[in-house]
Order: sequence, then structure tokens, then C-alpha cells
Amino acid sequence: MGILIYKFVNKDILMQVIYQSLPGKEAGLLGGMLLGEKTGFSKDFWNQLKNSGLVHLVVVSGTNMVLVFSGVIENLAKILGRKRAIGIGFVIGLVYVGMVGWQIPVVRALILVSVMYWAQILGRKYDVIRGLIVSVLIIILAWPTSLVEVSFWLSFTAFIGVISSPWRGNLGTTFWVSLWVSPILAISFGKINLIGPVSNVLVLLIVELITVVGFLGAIIGVFIPILGKITLWLIWPLLKYFGIVAELAGNLKWANIGINFNYLILLGWYLILIWILLKIKKSKFSL
Repeated sequence: MGILIYKFVNKDILMQVIYQSLPGKEAGLLGGMLLGEKTGFSKDFWNQLKNSGLVHLVVVSGTNMVLVFSGVIENLAKILGRKRAIGIGFVIGLVYVGMVGWQIPVVRALILVSVMYWAQILGRKYDVIRGLIVSVLIIILAWPTSLVEVSFWLSFTAFIGVISSPWRGNLGTTFWVSLWVSPILAISFGKINLIGPVSNVLVLLIVELITVVGFLGAIIGVFIPILGKITLWLIWPLLKYFGIVAELAGNLKWANIGINFNYLILLGWYLILIWILLKIKKSKFSL
């Protein structure tokens, strides 16, 4: 069944199922989150996504791949055990990459998380610095232009945010990840969003559920249309909620400050995050 899905289900077929199952706006949003398809966004809604700091969640930047891949594995590990969960996660990741047509941003994100979890399968303690170096070297050797692509840095910073979060639980990790991706968005769009971390926290908690259920619903819909439609309608309220957050946050003009966000500011931002991380870990250790 897995081979059948991998070989015969592609991006166009999945988009057709999504649009036949959900209203236009929610269908476009799910298509963006799952497959990076931007044709379903109106110009106004696209600007709202940028202004709210949520645009990285609806393009194939790899951010979703990092968050969902790690989220699925961590949740399955509680039920099936860690090694089995990682194995299932790899299979799901490969199937997903095949469906979106082996788009480079998603492949890069898969490499980033694969190195970390492969070490765990081998029973070795994961060295964050060494793992990052290995992952980045593989990516640069395969795609030398990655270093100048925004999508790579969004995936990279999201991955760092996930593995370095000083707080346990989805809420803390979500907020920490948003702090790491915010400066990349700022340097890309020439403005910084004051409530970007907040808007990310408000929706990132549902991104994993939307992606997983949407992914399964779209596949089921290829073979059993009515069942796929029912499955996709289960996440319609979440998609509606995501859209409302994007609209409300994206229309707050005061929240977006035009700034020449250069690389010196970028470096300072990350040095502050590293300082915060060290202070939190030091305080925990002293306790």
C-alpha cells in the first residue's frame, strides 16, 4: 500500500482532492501548508500572512517538515517506543518528499532531522554541533546555492529552535522556534513583526495536527473520496482558526516596523538568544 501511494499519488492529485473537499480559502491554506502551493491565496491574504509572521508555515520552506517530523516521532515514541517511532517517521518523511516532487527545501529539512534521529537509532548520544555540521555539509555539497536561499535558513533556524528549546512542552518550544525564525523573516521582508512570536504560538500548536490529518485525509480521498472529505472536514475549524489569526495579526499595521534588518543585527539577535539559553540552563543546573 505504501509503495502504491508513493508511486501514484502526486501533488496535483492531492490538490484536486483538497479543493473538492474544503471551501476555497481553507483548501488554499491546507494546500500551502502541506504542499507549498500558493495559487490558492488571494493577494490580501498573502500580505496578511507576511505581516503576521506566519508565511513560513504555508510555503515549502522545510519549517513544517522539521516541526511535524519531530512532533510525530516524539508522540509515537510514547506509544510504540523510540526506535519504531523513528522508523515510521522516516517512512512518512520519504513518502511526503516523494509526493511534493522532491522539492529541495523539504529534502534539506529531512536531512537535518534525519541526522539527529539516525544517531538515536544507532544508540549514540547526539552531539548537536557535530550533527549540525554534518547536516550542513551534506546539504552544501548537494546544493551549493543553499547558503543564499531563505528557505534553507528558515529550516535551519527552526531545527535549531526545536533541539535547543530550554522549555519542555509544545508551548515553550513553539515560542522558542518562533524567536529563531523571526529574524530570517525580518531580513527577507525588510520589516520586523512585533507580535510574530505571539501569532506563531497561537497557531503552531495546531500545525502538526493540521498537517498530519490533512496529509492522511488527502491520501484517503484519492482512493475513497467521501471518507477523505470527512477526514479533511475534521480540520476545517483549525484551518478557519489559522486564517482568522493571520487576518487579525496581519492587519495590525503598528505591529510591523520597517527596519533595515542587516546581518549585524541578525548576529546580535542570535547572540542574545544564545545568552538567554545559557542563562536558563545555568539557573536550572544551579537548582
